[in-house]
Order: sequence, then structure tokens, then C-alpha cells
Amino acid sequence: MRKSLVEAKCPIRPGEKCSLCQMGVSGPHDCGLVYLVMHDDELRELYAEQRRAAQPSRTD
Repeated sequence: MRKSLVEAKCPIRPGEKCSLCQMGVSGPHDCGLVYLVMHDDELRELYAEQRRAAQPSRTD
């Protein structure tokens, strides 16, 4: 059985893979930028608003 490699996705740039843009980082789990955005209430809310705006609207 082959194990496939999973590419980590960047939570700050939705749809893009983690490019390890910070030195010493091995993925989103230890990225300083992700930590800062997700632990700051205002930045996290701004990020959530931008993600909602980028999603296609659902008309059910």
C-alpha cells in the first residue's frame, strides 16, 4: 500500500500550499504569521470576513 504525501495548505492564503515563507518553519502548525493572525481578535475577524467574501454565494 502506498502512502501519499499530503501538502499542507496555507491558512492565510486559501487555496495555496504552504510555501514555508518564514525561516525555520516546517509548516502552518509552527508559522509565526499564522499564529499572529489566529491569536489576534481583530486580525482573525478581518481574515474571516475576507474568506466569507471570497466564497461563492449559495442560493438554495
